[in-house]
Amino acid sequence: MSDGGTPERSGDGHEDGDGPAGDATNGHRGDGVDAGAAGPGDVDASDLPADSPAPPDRPDETGRDNVRSMGTQGEAQAREELASFDPDADGPTPDLGPDADPEGAPPPEYAIEGLSGMGAPPVEEQIEAYRRQYGFVRTFFRVRSDRYRDLQRSLNQARIGESYDTYLARAATYALVAAVVGVVLGALLTLGLARVGAFDAIRAPAALRGGGSAFVFENRVLFGGIAVSILTALVLGGATYLVAVYYPSAAVSTRRQSIDVTLPHAIVYMYALSYGGMNLSELVRSLADAEDTYGEVAREFDTVVRDLELFGNDLFTALQNLRNTTPSDNLEQFLDDLLSVLDSGGEVTGFLEDEARGYLEEAGDAQEDFLETLAILSEVFIVGFVATPLFLVVILVVISLVGGQTIAQLTLLVYAVIPIGMVMFLVLVDTLSEPYVQRGRVAAPDRTVPEEEHGSPAPDDERLAAYRSQRRRDDLRGLVTDPVTLFRDEPRYTLALTVPLALGTVAGLLATGTVGLRPEAFVAAPIANTTWLVVVPLLTVMVPLSVGHEYRAARERRLTRRFPNTLSILASANKMGIGLTEGIGLVVRSSSGTIAEELRKVRNDILWNASTSEALLAFGARLHVPQLARTSRLLAEGIRSTGDLSRVLSIAAEDARNRYKLDRARTREMTSYVAIVVIGYLVYLLVVLLLDANYLGPIAETADPPTTGLGGAQPPLSFTSVPVDVYEAVFFHSALIQGVGSGLLAGKLSDNTVLSGLKFSIGLVTIALVAFTFV
Repeated sequence: MSDGGTPERSGDGHEDGDGPAGDATNGHRGDGVDAGAAGPGDVDASDLPADSPAPPDRPDETGRDNVRSMGTQGEAQAREELASFDPDADGPTPDLGPDADPEGAPPPEYAIEGLSGMGAPPVEEQIEAYRRQYGFVRTFFRVRSDRYRDLQRSLNQARIGESYDTYLARAATYALVAAVVGVVLGALLTLGLARVGAFDAIRAPAALRGGGSAFVFENRVLFGGIAVSILTALVLGGATYLVAVYYPSAAVSTRRQSIDVTLPHAIVYMYALSYGGMNLSELVRSLADAEDTYGEVAREFDTVVRDLELFGNDLFTALQNLRNTTPSDNLEQFLDDLLSVLDSGGEVTGFLEDEARGYLEEAGDAQEDFLETLAILSEVFIVGFVATPLFLVVILVVISLVGGQTIAQLTLLVYAVIPIGMVMFLVLVDTLSEPYVQRGRVAAPDRTVPEEEHGSPAPDDERLAAYRSQRRRDDLRGLVTDPVTLFRDEPRYTLALTVPLALGTVAGLLATGTVGLRPEAFVAAPIANTTWLVVVPLLTVMVPLSVGHEYRAARERRLTRRFPNTLSILASANKMGIGLTEGIGLVVRSSSGTIAEELRKVRNDILWNASTSEALLAFGARLHVPQLARTSRLLAEGIRSTGDLSRVLSIAAEDARNRYKLDRARTREMTSYVAIVVIGYLVYLLVVLLLDANYLGPIAETADPPTTGLGGAQPPLSFTSVPVDVYEAVFFHSALIQGVGSGLLAGKLSDNTVLSGLKFSIGLVTIALVAFTFV
């Protein structure tokens, strides 16, 4: 805190003094509660070696012990001094011990908390000081630090730069806003229920008539609205608060999986640079700067860099602090082993080589576990969204045959339950697959020449404006004459054309009266109306997007398949004395295809700009392939650190080859389950077609004759009440919905992206359309 009592921000943007009460710090994995700043990079004096100096602007351990002892030896005197302490005043602060700050700065938070002892109820003067400084809401949470230890540990591990009391105060504010919204929604819901007469059916029990109950019954709309508003406010407010409280734990779980997936590649990166001659401190800084490529692992090591630069800790202590706060057990084990090597004076390069091999095997085991989970989910999908709806459809149709009214239930099942369930299931699969999505990329190098101001600025050349204008015209002309290139590189851009085209088609059909939007139009001509209003616009959007995505995916597969062999060739050539540029030229002359074209650009970039590292980074940024982005960064940094490129190239080739093997193993493993999903849909389609052709058709034919039996008796089964046309429309729509959902799930299982499922959805929807048209 500053002299005025205002919280002071540390170098990582966290408030000093906003940590939870108590003496636990985020330097200890078991406690996880930071009594000082809440930032993950903060270090407590208890975490430092005995011979290390105290961090800057922090009291040493002796001063902290003196503060703790005051809770039992001089608590009365401390209370008197604290009672007179105004955090908003500019005067001197109370002396809390022989080791207090000589400049009169207010004591840190753990000094104030130490007055009452850990776990003891805070004294009234302490609570009052908290209220003056933090307000009533934060104080309510702050004085209950033991209850929120796990939350603070989750905040630290999720790298959310807030203390638990600040976070919970903000969550309470959001919950209050949600409760107000709930009151408004409750009032609107009450008006809607009153308009449809929902409250008119309420009758007061005879035993309660008279007195206050009569008044309540006469104003049942008012009291019902109050009850509904209170209920919606409690539901929305409570749900908002619970989501906020449990969000850090979910974020920690996601970060843990992301770290575990990326860690093997990060270790290979460190091994390559270590082999090139970088020391451990440089390795850590280089990895921390590669967040765009190594994601959460780079963010973890960034806390080590901040520990070194902002808090003055040595590398050993900074790694210990990361080990104590990381959410990943694998990274914790790696740091344990690394610290043991450093403590024993072992060779870091050999250690990283062994760890790279070991963690690659663990990555394979983790992928097998994940694939088993996907296999179970695919079977759950077949049971829950194919077999169960099919069983319910048959049951509802049979019930309608004996006179029951099941159209409402069938409509709810087809148009609400199945689509919403499929969307939720895809979200579940996407959430579980999120850590395994390859997101590595590199930023294109900035080659802008920095402007240096020396003397008066030179006037702009008139030709420069003309040149820029001509470049803009050329770019626009290229986009108009060859849009395929743009859509091939970024398939989502096709939506800018296909979505307006689809909407225009629908508007034109409605304007001409070719189709209608009323339910009667869909019942009268279900196939024609649905085809023009739904199927054609849907295929208009999906087909170009799918074609662009599949083209790009095939290009990425070709690159990832051939790139490891290319790196091996370059490594062998470099081992024989051929430079990297000449080796790339060799590969370009002896090969063809996408890889040769891209390497030709790399060679030209090196020759024209004389920077091999920048050419490799530009190569990785240009391709947008995660695996190649990691490899290009590894090569670029490895070339800067050593002249022995052959070994660095061999390491990069081995890493790329191992990643490709893992991807191929996933594809092979999931092919059978994709086939199960597709076959399950085809079974659903076949059964629905049989119901339509062999069940609804005969019912429609037998519904016309007289319904009286012999002697004027009514037959046991009546077919006149069965809405055959409605059932046919619902069956057709259910097949289309199932086709889209099953196709998207198949793509998510095979390639971990729903865009790969568009080709399955297009095929299944087309099959359903053809089947219902000609059967």
